[in-house]
Amino acid sequence: MNENTRYKDLAAATVGVFDAFVIVVAMLKGGTGKTTSAWFIALYYAVVVGLPTLLLDADASSQSAYDWFKVAKADGFEIPDNLVVERYPFDDIAEYLRAKRSEFGAIVVDAGGGSAKVFHEAVTETNRLIVPVAPTKIERRKLIATFDEAERAAARNEHGVTAHVVLVKADDRTSLPRAAKEKLLDPAVGEGIGPDRDEPFPLAETVIHSWVHYMEAFGEIPTELSEYTSLMKELDA
Repeated sequence: MNENTRYKDLAAATVGVFDAFVIVVAMLKGGTGKTTSAWFIALYYAVVVGLPTLLLDADASSQSAYDWFKVAKADGFEIPDNLVVERYPFDDIAEYLRAKRSEFGAIVVDAGGGSAKVFHEAVTETNRLIVPVAPTKIERRKLIATFDEAERAAARNEHGVTAHVVLVKADDRTSLPRAAKEKLLDPAVGEGIGPDRDEPFPLAETVIHSWVHYMEAFGEIPTELSEYTSLMKELDA
């Protein structure tokens, strides 16, 4: 991460022996762009970085990430040889992640918004939590509950975990992205994080815009990762 990248340490590492770097893409609300983000991030690690990568669909309700894989495969899209897509929408996902660490270089988890228990367990075993949020008030309000649950889960995390909020579905033709950034970086009392709920959210510098390229990507294997490449290079720097 560069010096301008905002992140929050949720837990410090207490053990250092593991293989895969685990990224959980999650928020305790549906429809926030988690599945699209998880797919583009998994493709970044598989195609750009060249790591053996597992994309794990842990959404207990929709299973959209795995459905994406099935549609792409049925339509003849070439799946990268080093990308494996699986379903595992179960509460013992932390145990499953521990078992899979030695098999991959990167594991990306689409935790969905349907199960706080799956979210909690996934965060206990992750290295990085990425929380996509659209620039609307209703989605921003769910961030507080998401970070509360993440803090509880991080207390059980032995690997060290950082958290990042990523603004997605941003349309710069409106004032919403600018207003959302202001609210996330300078929240009113009760609308932020920390003991007094007035601390800023760890907002990434890179913004994911509301592009047709992302909205129409379902069921395809995009070769142009666009802003997601910039995002991951920012977080990995």
